[in-house]
Amino acid sequence: MRCALSLPLVLTLLVAVPPAAAQSPIVYRVAFPAPQHHYAQVDLTLSDLPSAALQLRMSRSSPGRYALHEFAKNVFDVHVFDERGTELRTLRPNPHQWDVPKHPGRVRVTYKVFGNHVDGTYLGIDASHAHMNMPATLMWAAASRAGRSA
Repeated sequence: MRCALSLPLVLTLLVAVPPAAAQSPIVYRVAFPAPQHHYAQVDLTLSDLPSAALQLRMSRSSPGRYALHEFAKNVFDVHVFDERGTELRTLRPNPHQWDVPKHPGRVRVTYKVFGNHVDGTYLGIDASHAHMNMPATLMWAAASRAGRSA
C-alpha cells in the first residue's frame, strides 16, 4: 500500500520541478600517450563562458581525505587556445590556479599531469593501468557571475 501511494507522489514531483538552467558544455578527454613516463594528457574544452577572466584550478583536497594536497604540483605544459587555435595569455597567480584574462567564450585547455602514486588520493599511471582520482587529475573552471544574469 505504501509503495502504491509513493509512485504518484514521485511522478508529480518529477513533473512539477522546473528543469535546471542550461549548463555550459564541458568536455574532458584524457589520453595516455606514453604510460611508461607516468603522465596523462588532458584536453579540456569549455564553451559558453562568461566574458570575465577565466580561472582554471586544480583541487587541493579529495573526498574522504582530511589534508591539503597540492595536486597542481604534478601539472605541467599548460596551454589555452581559442577556437582558431591561437594560444591565449595565461597567468599563474598562485600554485593551483591559472587565469586567462581575455578569451572569446570558448577555449581549449591542454595540459599534462604526472602520476606515479597509487594510493586512492593521487594519480597513478603505468603500462598496465591508470588509477585516476579526479581531483588529482582534472583541472576545473571556477564559477563566475560576471557576464551572466543572476
